[in-house]
Amino acid sequence: MPEGDPYHQFQMLLKPLEKALRHENVDAALRFAGHLFAIGGGPADLQDRKVNVLLRAMEGATPSVKTQFTAKVLEQFGPQLTDNSKARLAGRLERL
Repeated sequence: MPEGDPYHQFQMLLKPLEKALRHENVDAALRFAGHLFAIGGGPADLQDRKVNVLLRAMEGATPSVKTQFTAKVLEQFGPQLTDNSKARLAGRLERL
């Protein structure tokens, strides 16, 4: 791992994101997502890894929470994400 690699920050945010989503606290999960997207230089940096963390965090959530959370993430951070990242998150919606 290169020096300054924020991998540990991603891992530190995964558990609180998972817990908030499992408890259907979308607002708290969105705050944690904001912290996640702030890592590095902002939402665009390392976004493939950030999207992976979000997708992993949503694994234990109910379909309605996944839908609500994904819609809010795309609304808030979508303009700063690549089409591929948006498609990965939106694809999650289509599979529900």
